[in-house]
Amino acid sequence: MVREKDFDIPFSGLKLGTHQFDFDIVESFFELFENSEVKKATLKVAIKLNKKATLLDLEFDISGNVELSCDTCADLYLQDLNEQFNLIVKFSDLVESTESDEIIILSTREHTLSLAKSIYEFIHLSLPSKRSHADEEECNQDMLENIRQFEIKEQTEKEDVEIDPRWASLKNIKHK
Repeated sequence: MVREKDFDIPFSGLKLGTHQFDFDIVESFFELFENSEVKKATLKVAIKLNKKATLLDLEFDISGNVELSCDTCADLYLQDLNEQFNLIVKFSDLVESTESDEIIILSTREHTLSLAKSIYEFIHLSLPSKRSHADEEECNQDMLENIRQFEIKEQTEKEDVEIDPRWASLKNIKHK
């Protein structure tokens, strides 16, 4: 069972310079977060932490695949992910509201950096907006046939449709 503490980095004992941390992300990781879009995944998260005197500079490299539902046929498929993200951690005892997506401000009394939430968010940011099989032939053909049955057929100009005569004269302008 994966716990949130498994993704903590005790940075206070690290020397200045670059350090490497690797995490394996599996299904139980997403159970830590309510309403996760991802239920199954096999991901590797490599974090390069550059410790400086006044801040931590983190580079996240996320690679692997997640199981998603296809927007076209609703079947599950594997989506490959390969993304990089940066995160800066600054230290301050002043209460500042300058936190952004790329900058986290920690108290100078903190000794551990929890990365579970950041990893979770970066994985979800890596998901494509259009989720579908790479090739339509991989989609569930029975579902595609059902969808085609309910398609709305567009009205063509050749069909005999009575057009208001006022609009019919405007149609001639379009062809000039």
